[in-house]
Amino acid sequence: MLILAKYETKDIRNFALISHGGAGKTTFTEMALVKAGVKGEAGTVERGNTASDFTPEEKDKKFSITNSYFSFPWNNKQINLVDTPGYADFRGEAASALSMVEGALLLIDAGSGVEVNTHYVWEKARENGLSKFIFVNKVDKDEVDFTAVHDELQEFSEENLLPLTIPAGTGEDFQGIIDLLAGKLITENGEEKEIPGEFQDLADEYHFELIESVVESDDELMMKYLEDEEISDEEITTALFKSVGDNLTVPIFAGVASRNFGVKRTLDYLVKLIPDPSNRPPLRDINGEEVELNFSADSDVLAQVGKTMVDPYIGKLSIFRMYNGRLRKGDELYVPRLDEKLKASKLYKINGSEQKEVEELVAGDIGAVAKIGELETSDTITEPDNVVELSKLKLPEPMLIQKVTSKEGQDDEKMSNAIQRYSQEDLTFKVNFNRETKELLVHGMGTVHLDVIKKICQRKFDVSFDTSEPSVEYKETIQSKVDVEEKYKKQSGGRGQYGHVLMKFEPLQRGKGFEFEEEIFGGAVPSQYIPAVEKGVKEAMEEGVLAGYRVVDMKAVLYDGSYHDVDSSEMAFKIAASKAFKKGMEQAKPVLLEPIMKIKVVVPEDFMGDIMGDLNSRRGRILGMDPSDGKQVINAEVPQAELFSYATDLKSITGGYGQFSMEFSHYDKVPQQEAEDIIRQRRAEKE
Repeated sequence: MLILAKYETKDIRNFALISHGGAGKTTFTEMALVKAGVKGEAGTVERGNTASDFTPEEKDKKFSITNSYFSFPWNNKQINLVDTPGYADFRGEAASALSMVEGALLLIDAGSGVEVNTHYVWEKARENGLSKFIFVNKVDKDEVDFTAVHDELQEFSEENLLPLTIPAGTGEDFQGIIDLLAGKLITENGEEKEIPGEFQDLADEYHFELIESVVESDDELMMKYLEDEEISDEEITTALFKSVGDNLTVPIFAGVASRNFGVKRTLDYLVKLIPDPSNRPPLRDINGEEVELNFSADSDVLAQVGKTMVDPYIGKLSIFRMYNGRLRKGDELYVPRLDEKLKASKLYKINGSEQKEVEELVAGDIGAVAKIGELETSDTITEPDNVVELSKLKLPEPMLIQKVTSKEGQDDEKMSNAIQRYSQEDLTFKVNFNRETKELLVHGMGTVHLDVIKKICQRKFDVSFDTSEPSVEYKETIQSKVDVEEKYKKQSGGRGQYGHVLMKFEPLQRGKGFEFEEEIFGGAVPSQYIPAVEKGVKEAMEEGVLAGYRVVDMKAVLYDGSYHDVDSSEMAFKIAASKAFKKGMEQAKPVLLEPIMKIKVVVPEDFMGDIMGDLNSRRGRILGMDPSDGKQVINAEVPQAELFSYATDLKSITGGYGQFSMEFSHYDKVPQQEAEDIIRQRRAEKE
């Protein structure tokens, strides 16, 4: 691993590669590593020998699943590069990476243009206030029109897009990349040549637009320009740096990563134009307040864990971003969430699957610490006498919920432990146990996400499991008031059992749960037996009379009864109350209740009709619609039973452009036909 012998915060450049899947990020990274001298030969995704995609699952799928971190010197700067996955199911990785850097390089497939995940990652880069750049890849494809791609990107982006390099030709006529500032053609081996005559007019046109755009952002340069004074490359670069830093301009580069066209030239520009870590956007603490920092190595330590990797052999590897201070090997880390100090025995810089031990990490660095089991993603590392706790990482919420069952012959506890351990590594994968349905549930970003997790858990922890649609947490209740009497009397020689209750049952408002009252006069039921009556009803409510679901929203009143001096007992009154409940519920028009979820669906305008129709087919009730950032936000209430497949169905309907979130709203009565089907199925399962 190559690292500058001595570097400070001002020498660091942090950026992430982002894109839709298949745009060429991993190939770009390979060529960068070769040019930097980190690798001798570039690997390919097809051969499964790239530095980024080093896990068995990535080699098998032939696409990135997790972030890959690299650190190497470039033009006397230390680059920290993060190669992120482009598949939508792994958006959490991109979100994590973009929280750790100052710059984002968006790769675009010239033949495909703006795609589904392009929108998501670009918006995340904008939310983080990053300096943004675009690399239009595969410009040597037949019939690629760079101007058309540029126009599409300009329509897609709010910022001013400014090409710094453009392709010379396309298809068989592709000759290289033209650097507009240098006024040269860059060939495959990096050699600079004069721009061929057939491309000179195009280069002049783009160069004119470039100079005009840059000088418009600087009053002093504008005066020089208007007075026909010479403007140096250094002045142009300085003005461009400011414009990029202010998020007014997005430079565009052209290239063919697989043939190493344009990669080196793009990196040359990036180290000039990406702000150093001391010029990054402000941070916010867990209360949303802006944190005042100078982002200097000479200040108190402040860092945040952006990624956790769990390995059954080497343990936990916590990858973090240094914002302030200087962390040395052997220093203690104070973690506010834990309110304790943890010792960093060893510090590392990372290159893909390799870790290199280092003596220190300075403000701006991205590094790692191993085998500190207590550290979690989003944890802040700070000073105990100057505590700052940074806001948690903003990651996408998982949309697909599945029930997990162990394969035959597998240990349930071992499976559960493995799944819980992996959830520490991937915060878009959540695990919880539903005590009502007694099912272990997992929440993932999609079917591909969960399929990959199954394979990872098999490899890392030697556990196999299946996923399926979870059970709905139905409940039962009553609709009318009833008055019942029940007597439990048993004589079997010796002391008998006797309990006698008269009770009223009535429905409560939805969500009220259970209420118990007693209106006993004259000691008809002695006070010591009244708690047993309440307990008998509560226990009986765990299994309703329709389909055996828990009963809710009901009031029970004990108003009379009788007892026997010898035979009465708490058990007898408990049984009598239980029998009274069952009799009463059967008479009180019992109904089945289902959970209703409040969902928010965000889709482009074009899909509104399809989404509305689909929600109606799911027994949904539309609450309202609001436009937001060029999209439509649909708020609705939908039965949970209709939503288990919604993550995949929404993706199918919208081509991946739709997103949704949901939360529990309330319980409501199940329509009669659906209720009959549920009751019939439930009884069949019990039999």
